This record gives sequence, C-alpha cells and structure tokens, in this order.
Amino acid sequence: MEAFKDIKVTIREEEGNSGLYEISPLPRGYGHTLGNALRRILYSSLRGSGVTSLKVKGVQHEYSTIEGVQEDIVSIILNLKQVKFRVDSQEVKKCRIEAKGKCVVKASDIIVDAGVSVTTPDIVIANLTDETAKLVIDMTVESGVGYRDASMADRTAEGMIPLDCDFAPIEKVSLSIEQARKGQETDLDSVVIGVVTDGSISPKDALLNSASILQEFAGKVLVAMGISKKEVEERVEEINQVEEVEVSVEEEDDAKDLRVEDLPISKRSKTGLLSGGYKTLGDLRNATVEDLLNLSGFGNKSLNEVVELLNQYGVNIKGE
Repeated sequence: MEAFKDIKVTIREEEGNSGLYEISPLPRGYGHTLGNALRRILYSSLRGSGVTSLKVKGVQHEYSTIEGVQEDIVSIILNLKQVKFRVDSQEVKKCRIEAKGKCVVKASDIIVDAGVSVTTPDIVIANLTDETAKLVIDMTVESGVGYRDASMADRTAEGMIPLDCDFAPIEKVSLSIEQARKGQETDLDSVVIGVVTDGSISPKDALLNSASILQEFAGKVLVAMGISKKEVEERVEEINQVEEVEVSVEEEDDAKDLRVEDLPISKRSKTGLLSGGYKTLGDLRNATVEDLLNLSGFGNKSLNEVVELLNQYGVNIKGE
C-alpha cells in the first residue's frame, strides 16, 4: 500500500528498561488501529520467565512458618512472584536459595542455573532474624506466555508448592495518537508508544517482537483465506526489501540533497537558512540549535518549524 511506504520509527527516549517510540506518518485513523494492536500484543503475547514451583526445606505446605524467619511461607511466595528472570532458552531451569544466620535474603542471592540471570536483584525475599536460622529453597523457573494458574501444575511431589505465574515481561505500555506531517500533507497520524519492561527484554526488542507477532498473525489470516504460504512469504520479503531501500537510499542520498528553497516551511525560515549558508538538507546535519537561533530573523517559531520537518527526514539538530 502506497500510504505505508514512508513509515519511520523514531526513538524519542530510551533509558534502561523504558523507551518511548514514535511511528509515523500513518494514514488518518491508522494510529489507533496500529497502536492498540501493538499494545494488546505487548501485554499478552510476549514470552517471559518466572518461578512456577518451589520446595522449602523442612516445609510440607505453604501455610507453614520457619523458626527464625520473619516471613511465613505465603509471604515468601508473594515476594518470589515479583522476581523476574532472563532465560536464554525454553528449557525448565532449577534455581536455589541457601541462607543461614541473621541476614536479609534478596533476589541477588538466588543461585541460578546456567543461562539464567535475575533482572530484579533488589527484591527482598525474606528476613532471617536469628543466628541459627536457615532457609533453603529449591525453585523451578520456566518460560512462557501469558498467565498460568497453579492448579494446572503437578503437585504429586512431596513438599512441592506450585505457583501462579504471570510470564508477561511488560510492566507498562502508554499510547498516544498525535498529528503527523509529510510535506504538504498534514492530515496524518503518529503513534507515540511508551514501553516499560521488567528487564528481561529491552523495550526496543519488545516492540520489535510485537510487530513481528502482528505480521505473523496477519500472514496466517491470508493463508486461511486461500493465499499460498509461499506468496505470503514473498510479500513479507518484498516489504522488508522496501524498508531497506528507504533507509539506505532515500535517507542517505535523496534527503541530504533536498534544497532548502524546496522545503515546505515558511519563507522567513527559508531566508534565514539560506543567509546562513544552508543550501540543502544535508548542510543541516551538523547544525546546532545555537547556530540556527543566531541566524538573521530566525526565532523559536522558525526553529520549531525546521526541527519538526527535519525529524521527518531522520535529521536531528544537535542540542535539541
């Protein structure tokens, strides 16, 4: 579809486990269509990891207490449910806690299996209040999608306590639809989507995986409607080739040679840029906010107009 050929994803913010991304320009109405689809997939369909069962030494069931441990077993279970893991495979992993003496047991004290790391190390699991206290917990860590009820687990092993587990690695998704512009077209949508993860996956990868799931689902619908799998795969390959051309050719070559006098900005802004020696879009790549504000007749209004336009071509003014 011609209207979707120039879509770009811009990273507005990205720090640690959170990121803010803009997808634009989109035809009017498609902002909500795409944004809501991605948000639902982010919350429901990404693979994550968590504790699915545990066995506490000397304890037969979850309604027990341990001498010298401040928390009862139910409280320890609730704390362990908050612990998040990064697992490099879909295999079932075994982890363990061994603590004794007066101490605070945190998620960072978990002895992990190969290919497993704890992404929430500061979560407090238990407080041992006596020098003679001991806490030994064997845990099963699994990967999955969505929510798994403890009633689905096997409880035949003596002392084994199954846990409910929410595998979703996404903590929060924010979504807003803004107005976008492309040349003289102003009746366009822009999706601004914020993603906060539990640390087991980066926000960028979470968004990429969601888009891939959406694409795969759409492909299955096409197959179900009678289009051959081979033709669907060819369409996907064609889309990917178009995206590569736009990034490597259009942005790097066409955009930089675009003349200032041909830009869809006010005459005042064009005059200011030309007076400063900026003749093409490529000339602005190394410009700073201070450079532009020092141009003759170039104020904040002209600056905002130029910055907004340049962002559409993937050119970011330094000091913005």
